[in-house]
Amino acid sequence: MDTRCLLRRAVEGIAVLLLMVMRVPAQPDTLPPGILLDEAVVLAQREGFDIAAFIARVRSDTTYQDAFLNLRRHPHRTEGELRVHDPRDRERAGFFRIAHLVREGGMAAQLIDSVREEGRLRKADGDHRYLTARMFQSLFFPEGPRPVPAAVAEVPAARTGGSRFERYRADLKVFMFNPGEGLDVPVVGDKLALFDPTIARYYAMSIWSGERNGHDCWVFSADVLPEAPRHAVVIRMMDTWFDKTTGQVIAREYRMSHAGMLMSFDITMVVDLAVKEGVLVPTHVRYDGDWDLPLQRRERVRFFLRTTEWSAWR
Repeated sequence: MDTRCLLRRAVEGIAVLLLMVMRVPAQPDTLPPGILLDEAVVLAQREGFDIAAFIARVRSDTTYQDAFLNLRRHPHRTEGELRVHDPRDRERAGFFRIAHLVREGGMAAQLIDSVREEGRLRKADGDHRYLTARMFQSLFFPEGPRPVPAAVAEVPAARTGGSRFERYRADLKVFMFNPGEGLDVPVVGDKLALFDPTIARYYAMSIWSGERNGHDCWVFSADVLPEAPRHAVVIRMMDTWFDKTTGQVIAREYRMSHAGMLMSFDITMVVDLAVKEGVLVPTHVRYDGDWDLPLQRRERVRFFLRTTEWSAWR
Protein backbone atom coordinates (compact mmCIF):
# COMPACT_ATOMS: atom_id res chain seq x y z
CA MET A 1 0.00 0.00 0.00
CA ASP A 2 1.56 3.33 -1.07
CA THR A 3 1.82 6.39 1.15
CA ARG A 4 -1.06 8.25 -0.53
CA CYS A 5 -3.43 5.29 -0.16
CA LEU A 6 -2.41 4.79 3.47
CA LEU A 7 -3.08 8.42 4.32
CA ARG A 8 -6.41 8.40 2.45
CA ARG A 9 -7.61 5.36 4.43
CA ALA A 10 -6.58 7.02 7.67
CA VAL A 11 -8.56 10.16 6.79
CA GLU A 12 -11.57 8.04 5.86
CA GLY A 13 -11.35 6.24 9.17
CA ILE A 14 -11.37 9.50 11.08
CA ALA A 15 -14.44 10.73 9.21
CA VAL A 16 -16.23 7.51 10.09
CA LEU A 17 -15.34 7.42 13.77
CA LEU A 18 -15.86 11.04 14.79
CA LEU A 19 -19.67 10.64 14.88
CA MET A 20 -20.01 7.23 16.53
CA VAL A 21 -21.53 8.58 19.70
CA MET A 22 -25.07 8.32 18.33
CA ARG A 23 -25.29 4.79 17.02
CA VAL A 24 -25.54 1.18 18.16
CA PRO A 25 -24.41 -0.94 15.18
CA ALA A 26 -26.37 -3.53 13.23
CA GLN A 27 -27.00 -6.76 15.12
CA PRO A 28 -28.78 -10.10 14.82
CA ASP A 29 -32.21 -10.38 16.44
CA THR A 30 -31.12 -12.67 19.27
CA LEU A 31 -31.30 -11.34 22.83
CA PRO A 32 -27.83 -11.23 24.46
CA PRO A 33 -27.58 -13.66 27.38
CA GLY A 34 -26.74 -12.64 30.93
CA ILE A 35 -28.03 -9.05 30.94
CA LEU A 36 -27.91 -7.79 34.52
CA LEU A 37 -31.06 -6.15 35.88
CA ASP A 38 -31.26 -3.89 38.92
CA GLU A 39 -34.03 -4.20 41.50
CA ALA A 40 -36.21 -1.53 39.87
CA VAL A 41 -36.11 -3.39 36.56
CA VAL A 42 -36.94 -6.72 38.22
CA LEU A 43 -39.94 -5.13 39.93
CA ALA A 44 -41.01 -3.49 36.67
CA GLN A 45 -40.89 -6.88 34.94
CA ARG A 46 -43.55 -8.13 37.32
CA GLU A 47 -45.74 -5.26 36.14
CA GLY A 48 -45.19 -5.97 32.46
CA PHE A 49 -41.85 -4.36 31.57
CA ASP A 50 -40.62 -6.34 28.54
CA ILE A 51 -36.81 -6.74 28.44
CA ALA A 52 -36.77 -8.04 24.86
CA ALA A 53 -38.88 -5.09 23.69
CA PHE A 54 -36.58 -2.66 25.48
CA ILE A 55 -33.46 -4.14 23.82
CA ALA A 56 -35.27 -3.88 20.49
CA ARG A 57 -35.84 -0.20 21.26
CA VAL A 58 -32.14 0.27 22.02
CA ARG A 59 -31.32 -1.21 18.61
CA SER A 60 -33.98 0.56 16.56
CA ASP A 61 -34.30 3.99 18.19
CA THR A 62 -34.54 7.00 15.87
CA THR A 63 -35.35 9.69 18.46
CA TYR A 64 -31.62 10.34 18.93
CA GLN A 65 -31.05 10.97 15.25
CA ASP A 66 -34.18 13.05 15.02
CA ALA A 67 -32.92 15.23 17.88
CA PHE A 68 -29.72 15.97 15.97
CA LEU A 69 -31.65 16.64 12.78
CA ASN A 70 -33.37 19.37 14.77
CA LEU A 71 -30.05 21.23 14.63
CA ARG A 72 -30.94 21.76 10.95
CA ARG A 73 -34.66 22.39 11.44
CA HIS A 74 -35.34 24.84 14.27
CA PRO A 75 -33.89 28.28 14.97
CA HIS A 76 -31.47 28.26 17.90
CA ARG A 77 -28.12 29.56 19.09
CA THR A 78 -24.96 27.40 19.03
CA GLU A 79 -21.72 28.00 20.90
CA GLY A 80 -18.77 25.77 20.10
CA GLU A 81 -15.21 25.68 21.41
CA LEU A 82 -12.42 23.40 20.17
CA ARG A 83 -8.94 23.07 21.66
CA VAL A 84 -5.92 21.22 20.25
CA HIS A 85 -3.29 19.95 22.72
CA ASP A 86 0.24 18.62 22.27
CA PRO A 87 1.50 15.29 23.74
CA ARG A 88 2.25 17.10 27.02
CA ASP A 89 -1.34 18.39 27.09
CA ARG A 90 -0.28 21.97 26.38
CA GLU A 91 -2.68 23.96 24.25
CA ARG A 92 -1.50 24.28 20.65
CA ALA A 93 -4.45 25.84 18.80
CA GLY A 94 -8.17 26.40 19.05
CA PHE A 95 -11.23 28.21 17.89
CA PHE A 96 -14.49 29.48 19.33
CA ARG A 97 -17.66 30.12 17.36
CA ILE A 98 -21.12 31.48 18.08
CA ALA A 99 -23.82 31.10 15.44
CA HIS A 100 -27.56 31.11 15.09
CA LEU A 101 -29.76 29.17 12.69
CA VAL A 102 -32.24 31.00 10.49
CA ARG A 103 -35.01 29.27 8.59
CA GLU A 104 -36.73 30.31 5.36
CA GLY A 105 -39.24 27.75 4.14
CA GLY A 106 -37.45 24.52 3.31
CA MET A 107 -33.96 26.02 3.67
CA ALA A 108 -31.90 26.84 6.75
CA ALA A 109 -28.49 28.39 7.34
CA GLN A 110 -26.09 28.89 10.22
CA LEU A 111 -25.15 32.57 10.47
CA ILE A 112 -21.88 33.18 12.28
CA ASP A 113 -22.07 35.81 15.02
CA SER A 114 -18.57 35.54 16.45
CA VAL A 115 -15.32 33.75 15.55
CA ARG A 116 -12.03 33.55 17.40
CA GLU A 117 -9.07 31.41 16.27
CA GLU A 118 -5.79 30.86 18.07
CA GLY A 119 -2.48 29.20 17.27
CA ARG A 120 -1.59 27.34 14.07
CA LEU A 121 -5.08 26.08 13.40
CA ARG A 122 -4.92 26.36 9.59
CA LYS A 123 -2.52 25.63 6.76
CA ALA A 124 -1.18 28.29 4.42
CA ASP A 125 -4.08 27.67 2.03
CA GLY A 126 -6.61 28.35 4.79
CA ASP A 127 -7.75 24.75 5.20
CA HIS A 128 -7.85 23.19 8.65
CA ARG A 129 -4.57 21.67 9.81
CA TYR A 130 -6.44 19.17 12.03
CA LEU A 131 -8.99 16.69 10.69
CA THR A 132 -11.01 16.80 13.89
CA ALA A 133 -11.42 20.56 13.54
CA ARG A 134 -12.54 20.12 9.93
CA MET A 135 -15.18 17.58 10.95
CA PHE A 136 -16.34 19.72 13.88
CA GLN A 137 -16.89 22.72 11.62
CA SER A 138 -18.54 20.66 8.88
CA LEU A 139 -20.98 19.01 11.27
CA PHE A 140 -21.97 21.86 13.56
CA PHE A 141 -21.14 25.04 11.62
CA PRO A 142 -21.82 24.17 7.95
CA GLU A 143 -21.45 26.94 5.41
CA GLY A 144 -24.30 28.23 3.26
CA PRO A 145 -28.02 27.47 3.11
CA ARG A 146 -29.01 23.81 3.19
CA PRO A 147 -32.26 21.92 2.67
CA VAL A 148 -34.06 21.18 5.92
CA PRO A 149 -34.23 17.39 6.55
CA ALA A 150 -37.86 16.38 6.98
CA ALA A 151 -37.39 12.84 8.29
CA VAL A 152 -34.80 10.37 9.50
CA ALA A 153 -35.40 8.26 6.38
CA GLU A 154 -33.91 11.00 4.19
CA VAL A 155 -30.44 10.76 5.68
CA PRO A 156 -29.15 7.55 4.02
CA ALA A 157 -29.78 9.07 0.59
CA ALA A 158 -26.72 11.28 1.12
CA ARG A 159 -24.59 8.14 0.69
CA THR A 160 -25.36 7.90 -3.02
CA GLY A 161 -23.37 10.93 -4.18
CA GLY A 162 -20.87 13.58 -3.29
CA SER A 163 -17.17 13.44 -2.45
CA ARG A 164 -15.50 10.62 -0.54
CA PHE A 165 -15.51 12.84 2.55
CA GLU A 166 -19.27 13.43 2.20
CA ARG A 167 -20.00 9.73 1.64
CA TYR A 168 -18.08 8.68 4.70
CA ARG A 169 -19.74 11.38 6.72
CA ALA A 170 -23.12 10.00 5.56
CA ASP A 171 -22.01 6.48 6.55
CA LEU A 172 -21.04 7.81 9.92
CA LYS A 173 -24.46 9.38 10.43
CA VAL A 174 -26.01 5.99 9.72
CA PHE A 175 -23.78 4.41 12.34
CA MET A 176 -24.55 7.14 14.85
CA PHE A 177 -28.30 7.22 14.53
CA ASN A 178 -29.75 4.06 13.00
CA PRO A 179 -29.51 0.91 15.13
CA GLY A 180 -30.04 -2.13 12.95
CA GLU A 181 -28.26 -0.67 9.91
CA GLY A 182 -24.99 -2.16 8.67
CA LEU A 183 -21.89 -0.12 7.89
CA ASP A 184 -18.53 -1.02 6.35
CA VAL A 185 -16.17 0.94 8.58
CA PRO A 186 -12.48 0.96 7.62
CA VAL A 187 -10.09 -0.59 10.15
CA VAL A 188 -12.56 -1.42 12.95
CA GLY A 189 -15.25 -3.17 10.88
CA ASP A 190 -17.47 -5.58 12.76
CA LYS A 191 -15.77 -4.91 16.11
CA LEU A 192 -18.51 -2.31 16.65
CA ALA A 193 -21.35 -4.85 16.67
CA LEU A 194 -22.33 -4.88 20.34
CA PHE A 195 -25.12 -7.43 19.99
CA ASP A 196 -23.41 -9.83 17.60
CA PRO A 197 -22.79 -13.03 19.63
CA THR A 198 -19.09 -13.00 18.72
CA ILE A 199 -18.75 -9.48 20.17
CA ALA A 200 -21.44 -9.49 22.90
CA ARG A 201 -19.52 -12.16 24.86
CA TYR A 202 -16.85 -9.54 25.61
CA TYR A 203 -19.30 -7.21 27.39
CA ALA A 204 -21.15 -6.97 30.68
CA MET A 205 -24.56 -5.58 29.74
CA SER A 206 -27.09 -4.21 32.19
CA ILE A 207 -30.41 -2.39 32.41
CA TRP A 208 -31.06 -0.14 35.37
CA SER A 209 -33.22 2.71 36.55
CA GLY A 210 -31.72 6.20 36.79
CA GLU A 211 -32.41 9.92 36.56
CA ARG A 212 -30.88 12.21 33.92
CA ASN A 213 -31.65 15.81 33.02
CA GLY A 214 -34.81 15.71 35.14
CA HIS A 215 -36.13 12.55 33.45
CA ASP A 216 -36.87 9.19 35.05
CA CYS A 217 -35.06 6.76 32.74
CA TRP A 218 -34.29 3.18 31.87
CA VAL A 219 -30.55 2.95 31.19
CA PHE A 220 -28.83 0.44 28.95
CA SER A 221 -25.13 -0.07 29.72
CA ALA A 222 -22.42 -2.07 27.98
CA ASP A 223 -18.96 -2.32 29.56
CA VAL A 224 -16.13 -4.35 28.10
CA LEU A 225 -15.02 -7.24 30.31
CA PRO A 226 -11.46 -7.10 31.76
CA GLU A 227 -10.60 -10.42 30.10
CA ALA A 228 -11.64 -9.27 26.61
CA PRO A 229 -8.75 -9.44 24.10
CA ARG A 230 -7.32 -5.98 23.52
CA HIS A 231 -8.08 -5.86 19.80
CA ALA A 232 -11.44 -7.70 19.87
CA VAL A 233 -13.65 -4.67 20.48
CA VAL A 234 -13.67 -0.92 19.88
CA ILE A 235 -16.49 0.35 22.13
CA ARG A 236 -15.17 0.22 25.70
CA MET A 237 -18.31 1.47 27.41
CA MET A 238 -21.63 2.94 26.43
CA ASP A 239 -24.55 4.15 28.55
CA THR A 240 -27.82 5.31 27.01
CA TRP A 241 -30.68 6.90 28.99
CA PHE A 242 -34.25 6.37 27.70
CA ASP A 243 -37.15 8.36 29.14
CA LYS A 244 -39.48 5.81 30.76
CA THR A 245 -42.61 7.57 29.55
CA THR A 246 -41.75 8.75 26.03
CA GLY A 247 -38.99 6.31 25.10
CA GLN A 248 -36.84 9.21 23.87
CA VAL A 249 -33.08 9.10 24.34
CA ILE A 250 -32.14 11.69 26.95
CA ALA A 251 -28.37 11.17 27.06
CA ARG A 252 -25.59 8.95 25.80
CA GLU A 253 -22.02 8.50 27.00
CA TYR A 254 -19.39 6.33 25.42
CA ARG A 255 -15.70 5.59 25.15
CA MET A 256 -13.99 3.95 22.18
CA SER A 257 -10.36 3.01 21.69
CA HIS A 258 -8.30 1.13 19.16
CA ALA A 259 -4.57 0.61 18.63
CA GLY A 260 -3.33 -0.56 15.25
CA MET A 261 -0.75 0.04 12.56
CA LEU A 262 -3.02 2.22 10.45
CA MET A 263 -4.43 4.30 13.28
CA SER A 264 -4.81 4.49 17.04
CA PHE A 265 -7.44 6.46 18.89
CA ASP A 266 -9.04 6.95 22.29
CA ILE A 267 -12.32 8.88 22.28
CA THR A 268 -14.78 9.82 25.01
CA MET A 269 -18.05 11.57 24.21
CA VAL A 270 -21.01 12.73 26.28
CA VAL A 271 -24.26 14.03 24.74
CA ASP A 272 -27.18 15.48 26.69
CA LEU A 273 -30.61 16.16 25.21
CA ALA A 274 -33.71 18.01 26.37
CA VAL A 275 -37.21 18.84 25.20
CA LYS A 276 -37.41 22.49 24.11
CA GLU A 277 -40.72 23.95 22.92
CA GLY A 278 -42.00 20.42 22.40
CA VAL A 279 -39.04 19.10 20.37
CA LEU A 280 -36.15 16.90 21.50
CA VAL A 281 -32.79 18.62 20.89
CA PRO A 282 -29.13 18.14 21.83
CA THR A 283 -28.15 20.73 24.42
CA HIS A 284 -24.55 19.74 25.21
CA VAL A 285 -21.92 17.71 23.35
CA ARG A 286 -18.55 17.03 24.97
CA TYR A 287 -15.69 15.34 23.11
CA ASP A 288 -12.21 14.30 24.23
CA GLY A 289 -10.20 12.52 21.53
CA ASP A 290 -6.63 11.36 20.96
CA TRP A 291 -5.72 10.30 17.40
CA ASP A 292 -2.36 8.90 16.25
CA LEU A 293 -2.15 8.48 12.48
CA PRO A 294 0.71 7.56 10.14
CA LEU A 295 2.15 10.52 8.23
CA GLN A 296 0.03 12.91 10.31
CA ARG A 297 0.77 14.75 13.49
CA ARG A 298 -0.97 13.30 16.52
CA GLU A 299 -4.26 15.01 17.30
CA ARG A 300 -5.37 15.54 20.87
CA VAL A 301 -8.55 17.54 20.62
CA ARG A 302 -11.30 18.51 23.03
CA PHE A 303 -14.44 20.30 22.03
CA PHE A 304 -17.61 21.45 23.70
CA LEU A 305 -20.88 22.43 22.05
CA ARG A 306 -23.87 24.10 23.69
CA THR A 307 -27.21 25.05 22.17
CA THR A 308 -29.71 27.53 23.60
CA GLU A 309 -32.60 29.85 22.65
CA TRP A 310 -34.57 27.22 20.75
CA SER A 311 -37.64 28.33 18.81
CA ALA A 312 -39.67 25.50 17.31
CA TRP A 313 -40.48 25.94 13.61
CA ARG A 314 -44.09 24.92 12.98
